[in-house]
Amino acid sequence: MVRVLSALIGGTVLTFAAGLAWAQTPPPQSVELFPQDPGSAVVEELLVVARPPGPALWLVEKGGAKLYVVGSAPPLPHQLKWDSPRLNRAMDQASLVLVPPEASVGPLQITKFFLTGGGGVRQPFGKKLENRLPPDLLARFVSARERAQRTAVPYKDWKPAVAGFILLSDFRQAAGLSEAKPVSTIERMAKAKGVKVKAMSQYRLGPILASAGKLSDEANLACLNDALTELEFEGSHPTSIGTDWANGDLASVRARYSASAAQRCVMRAPGGAGLLAQQIGQSADALNEALTRPGVTVAVVDLAFLLPANGVLDRLKTSGATITSPAN
Repeated sequence: MVRVLSALIGGTVLTFAAGLAWAQTPPPQSVELFPQDPGSAVVEELLVVARPPGPALWLVEKGGAKLYVVGSAPPLPHQLKWDSPRLNRAMDQASLVLVPPEASVGPLQITKFFLTGGGGVRQPFGKKLENRLPPDLLARFVSARERAQRTAVPYKDWKPAVAGFILLSDFRQAAGLSEAKPVSTIERMAKAKGVKVKAMSQYRLGPILASAGKLSDEANLACLNDALTELEFEGSHPTSIGTDWANGDLASVRARYSASAAQRCVMRAPGGAGLLAQQIGQSADALNEALTRPGVTVAVVDLAFLLPANGVLDRLKTSGATITSPAN
């Protein structure tokens, strides 16, 4: 249950989409989370011809401290093989690995959620999801859940937005895609080397649940459409998902970049933009704090938070840090 609810904003290893939507064009009527601003201080450095092996890795330096930033892009195939000599060397020197923010969940939050009828994200009593979907979305939804090898039962009591993200997660599991990678892989690397792992911050689920419950009927259907579009793209590219990321091919990643379905859904909810901006700010603050300590830190940041104008990289540069792009 917590996994599903926290997915509505992304940002932890259990979410649906703190990462990129692997769609070559945004879905119809999509909400762009981050406009591609050519004035961004760092983004224009990303188009590279020669690159070292492995995922893209940024070096951020300030006052003698070094921070190596891995840009993540979930989901990745469970069986994806990748290696990064630069990351291995950074891990050998690091005293800390920072991973994305995680949800802070208390029993009172979950109890209140169910006592109030699911916080506005469950179907009204006696109503079922598939009986209330327009014909076009119903056909796509049924086809998608059949690909995920699921019946209608797990989704029947949820509003379209949440049902779509549950189905997207179920499909990824059936298709061998992991929403936890690459964070889980990097955490294992750190453990093997005896390096401490720490979440950049924690966020409260209460405001997220309240925002999700205020989605209009139109916004719920738009969120479901986005989730299905993301699912359909991933289903048609089962062997290529993650390859560009693993090879550090940022030009290809940028060519199909847009905000994830979950992020677009949050942007439709009242206060959603503020929630996402808060996560970006918390991530940048955590990395800036790491740069106040001597030595080496490794951090994993979703590319959707890292690359845009006024994203994490821009904020680090504004704070006085020197950033070496993957090209150098």
